[in-house]
Amino acid sequence: MLVPSHLTIMTTSLITRLSLTLSLVYLCLLAACDQGSPEQSNSSAEAMAQTAYTTQQVAATQRQVNYESELESLNAAIESAIQLSAKQIHDGLLRLELVSLYVERARLTGNYDDYRQAESVLVDQEHRAGKSSQTSLPRASLHYTLHRLKLASAALDEAPSTADKTEVAGLRADIAFYSGRYKEAENTYRSLVNQVGISSQYIRLALLKNKMGSPGEAAAFLEAAEKRYHGVSATKKAWMKLQRGLIALDRGRFDEALAMYKLATDELPGWWLIDEHIAEIKSLTGDKEAAKTLYESVIRRTGSPEYMDALATIEFNEGNREGARKLTQQARAVYEERLARFPEAAAGHALTHFLQDAGNPQRALSLAQMNFNTRPYGDAAIALARAWLLNGQANRAVSLLQHQLSSGWDTAELYWVLGEALTNLGQQQQADQAKSEARRRNPESETMYSLKPFTL
Repeated sequence: MLVPSHLTIMTTSLITRLSLTLSLVYLCLLAACDQGSPEQSNSSAEAMAQTAYTTQQVAATQRQVNYESELESLNAAIESAIQLSAKQIHDGLLRLELVSLYVERARLTGNYDDYRQAESVLVDQEHRAGKSSQTSLPRASLHYTLHRLKLASAALDEAPSTADKTEVAGLRADIAFYSGRYKEAENTYRSLVNQVGISSQYIRLALLKNKMGSPGEAAAFLEAAEKRYHGVSATKKAWMKLQRGLIALDRGRFDEALAMYKLATDELPGWWLIDEHIAEIKSLTGDKEAAKTLYESVIRRTGSPEYMDALATIEFNEGNREGARKLTQQARAVYEERLARFPEAAAGHALTHFLQDAGNPQRALSLAQMNFNTRPYGDAAIALARAWLLNGQANRAVSLLQHQLSSGWDTAELYWVLGEALTNLGQQQQADQAKSEARRRNPESETMYSLKPFTL
């Protein structure tokens, strides 16, 4: 499954601590400020922002919200923040707001350039004023978003005692989850649900439970998250329905997944991310022409290599080797650029590309190992196991996957890849048992998880 790296929990506690300026108009619309009202100050810019925000709230209820309107609002907010920070050069909070705005736009559009912009603004602020309590949490959050878990932990260690304890605890638990410490993460997530109980805490717990063998419980937590969300962000509403669709997909329930994706589209028409997942369902169910049309549209809108690869696979399987080759070359050029700029964030996505390349198994292994070293959790372990299989080391794949099982990771994909590894070792009875476990969790496991590398 192709899931962009920006598809993470849309937290709001950073936003609620920032000063209210004109740029906060979009931040509040996007994150919906579901942890309370932002702190107030006496600057004239903030007074202007309060009036502008109220006007935007009214306007948002009077117009059809779609992807383009969300992006236009965010673009305007970024421009306003840039102009205000240029005039108020000593206002560090303005630059921190700009960091958040860039990250939210990257999540919305999938454009890695905004991560570079966010990092540049944060570095500039720390160069101006030095590392401080103001910047520790934004820095930790940005490192986490870019999959730099060790740097994120170090930044949290520098957070002052006055920092938002809920945000610090949540981010530490997120780091624990992606570090393979699942029980530690779950304990914190449950504590936050019981003590705080806002939408984002239920989302965290839902995403964990889906990987721990409890998809029904995960779906229920996501429904609870939706009921507890009282904001106006169409993006977040669509995102939550998209997550419910992904849980259904992991269970092989294609019709249910497609229905949830269509509900997500109702919330935010035109969002390429939803269209991409619909294309995946179309491909899995055999409607290749519809899948190709959607993938072509998404590629035109985003230039994302993940979808070039998805389209290349369809073209290759239909005998269009030249078309597949061109798409694969285009995808690789983008991946190489991203790997040079953001190696940690790009590695996991580039892996799918290189795991499909039967002619370059060593590159797949080096990327998979780097990805696992950065985030040693279940999905990274599965990708590394696939890379070991490509390189003829099934014994290492089995050992790695069995360790994940003993740690609590429990997905159909893990069992299916374990079955393939055991088959390679000649342990057919155990392989059949593993694949039976995969099919019990997802009857469509063979269709979804049998990776067939090809050479162009």
